[in-house]
Amino acid sequence: MLNQDQFLQCLPGALRGEKRCERLIYEGYVGFAYNLARKYGFTDDDAADVAQEALIIAFDKLKKYQADKGTFKSWLAKITINEALRAKKKQQNQTAMEDLEQLEDVLPQIDARLFHLQDVLPRLNGEQRELFTLYFEYGMNHQEVADSLNISNANSRIRIHRLVKQLKTLFQ
Repeated sequence: MLNQDQFLQCLPGALRGEKRCERLIYEGYVGFAYNLARKYGFTDDDAADVAQEALIIAFDKLKKYQADKGTFKSWLAKITINEALRAKKKQQNQTAMEDLEQLEDVLPQIDARLFHLQDVLPRLNGEQRELFTLYFEYGMNHQEVADSLNISNANSRIRIHRLVKQLKTLFQ
């Protein structure tokens, strides 16, 4: 890793777009950003993606870096942490949506004898019954459910995802 003095020697060249200086900075800090991303639980490939994204952001904002406010390493750490948190949130949302889509595909295939409305509805609270009715009985999409309940589309997806998880545990 580059120390702060070495970084400051490369900074003017990097600001001018000199590839040699940019490469020195990148190679000097990519390992640091990678290790920081790994601490957030990312696999090797995902940590490398986070580190690369963090360095791209850092290079895009390099003109805003102020040496008198802190070291480049600490500045890059903030960028890397923010990128790791953003990537983790995106990863969780993607996983949740994949689970929901998979379950939505499976639910219609469940043996009808096991999945009668009279068996389902008594086990659900009022809000869940309303969601079940709108989404599964009436076949509304997430936006239509959201409009009916005066909630956001994302909130509709989350609530239906939770309902589907509960239904899955009830009927396994």
